[in-house]
Amino acid sequence: MLICFQFSSLEVHAIGNVDWFLVKENESGKEWLDLGSLKKINENEITALTRFYENPNATKEKGETSLYLMKINCSSKKFKDISKNGIPTFNSKWELSNNDELIESVIDKSCSEEILQ
Repeated sequence: MLICFQFSSLEVHAIGNVDWFLVKENESGKEWLDLGSLKKINENEITALTRFYENPNATKEKGETSLYLMKINCSSKKFKDISKNGIPTFNSKWELSNNDELIESVIDKSCSEEILQ
């Protein structure tokens, strides 16, 4: 219960002071980063709130927007989603972007912004 509260309070705080920055747009959709949400966890890791709009496609008539709280390791360029739309994703594993240019752009922008702070 305490863990859920911690994730929820972090997102509510981040959402209260959003500074959305459009990081990248492609045929898949659009990816934003809340610059005000960047938090340093340790020397290599940060958290970031992102918003992804998935474009409509052959199986979806309408586009869909999702919010993600990501943990990013700036050294390894790996990430894991620790919540989606405010719901914690327990047991998420570190993963690479697998050449997803939207995720890669979020990682690059997040890590470069954190270095500047």
